[in-house]
Amino acid sequence: MARPQPLLPVFYFALGIQLQLPELAASLYLLRDLQMDVATLAAFEATLILPWCLKPVFGLVSDTFPLCGRRRAPYIILGNLVLTATWTALAGSSNAATAQALLMLASTTTCGIDVMYDSLLVEAAQHEPDTDHGTIQSKCWGARAAGALVAALGGGLLLQVLTSRSVFGLCACVAAAVAVFAGGTLCVGRATHLPAAAATHVPRPSCGARVCAIYTAFRQPSLWRPALFVFLFAATPSSGDAMFAFLVRDLHFSPQTLGMLGFIRHGAMLLGTGLFQRCWRFTPYRRFFAVVVVVSALLGATPVVLVSHWNQQWGIPNAFFAAGDDLFLSVLGSIALMPCLVLAAKLCPPGVEASLYATFVSVLNFAGLVSGYGGALLTRAYGVTRDDFTHLVPLVLTCTASSLVALCALPLLPRGSVKELAHRTRTVELSSL
Repeated sequence: MARPQPLLPVFYFALGIQLQLPELAASLYLLRDLQMDVATLAAFEATLILPWCLKPVFGLVSDTFPLCGRRRAPYIILGNLVLTATWTALAGSSNAATAQALLMLASTTTCGIDVMYDSLLVEAAQHEPDTDHGTIQSKCWGARAAGALVAALGGGLLLQVLTSRSVFGLCACVAAAVAVFAGGTLCVGRATHLPAAAATHVPRPSCGARVCAIYTAFRQPSLWRPALFVFLFAATPSSGDAMFAFLVRDLHFSPQTLGMLGFIRHGAMLLGTGLFQRCWRFTPYRRFFAVVVVVSALLGATPVVLVSHWNQQWGIPNAFFAAGDDLFLSVLGSIALMPCLVLAAKLCPPGVEASLYATFVSVLNFAGLVSGYGGALLTRAYGVTRDDFTHLVPLVLTCTASSLVALCALPLLPRGSVKELAHRTRTVELSSL
């Protein structure tokens, strides 16, 4: 039986760096260098989420079509090699259309790599005893947050002395290093030290059987109802891109300051992962999410203080309030997702780990896509541009108030704690899987 191994969190740490390091550089590149307006920026960054809504496709490909006799490692190596070429090309590009196409390719490739890591994580989680459920996930998500923490601070500092395109070149170096490391650790011997499905010798069903397995699993109310609630909660419009433009164009925040805000955000995510593991993993679903929704709405309104410049009247620096809408909501969103991911991992049958887990996570990603497009439409409707933030306050309040709609969907959540639900769903006969 495969056992979790410390190398898995290492790959998640690297993934955190790969996701976060180019984020600020790409946003500044689009807003400042390419002169993209705020609504268009919000729409394009929402479009970058589209590949993450198709995670089940990557999972099905990995489960159905092994490369060199393996289902995870070759895709991880190949994906990082493609990323290396993509970031290298972007570092030398100054054309808007080319840059957008390359950013979309980078997002798609990173998504595929993420699915491979998640499938290894699911296989590891299934070997955990019930008393430790969620432990390996907390470790890996914590490692991912730690990597993002390092990249957020480092990215801001680097942009003080380097251009955005130079940072893209560094991203290419990181991807190349991960490809080499994966080749030296995941491809040693017939079976890797990481949990690999190829080493279990479990017969693999066909692609059609996997689709049926996913459908059958999602028919369970204990899975689809929480997934629907999380979607409704996360799909509310976001003012994040408008706030980012406000910080850059109106308050003139430096890349170093923006990087520090990212550092604080990911530090809070890391803390939230630990708090969930220690304090909240046995909390009943409805109570847990009711608190999350209310706190999210309260914290989501804090940018109003910054936009209205009330904090300056109180003698408080702008950076203190710049945490705002998406910063706190992303923290609470990751905490809200944890109990659903734990349950999803417990339900994944052998042979379709990547497919089912990726399907569940893609629900949240699709919600992010809807949220981004909703925010872009509201940004244009309120007339917020890269030089006019007159109606930014009502935009923020509208987005914040919309998050309270999720309270009406609380009955979708099952009663009881995650531990009780995981035990209950284990007793369900999944013969068709």
